Amino acid sequence: MSRIRVLVGTRKGAFVLTADGKRQRWRIEGPHFPGWEVYHLKGAPSHPDRIYAMPRSSGPPTAAGPGWR
Repeated sequence: MSRIRVLVGTRKGAFVLTADGKRQRWRIEGPHFPGWEVYHLKGAPSHPDRIYAMPRSSGPPTAAGPGWR
């Protein structure tokens, strides 16, 4: 039977919801990165158990360099 996985990013961390193929029984894992705001989650197609997350770091963005406004 197939498995359904929903990746959820929130202000309180990341959560992984899994269900059976009929979506009758759900299991919630998390929070992962507790206390961090997670804006984006992505599962790796080549490695189903690998998940990439983009948590928000504290402070203003500085990746654009000193001239960024």
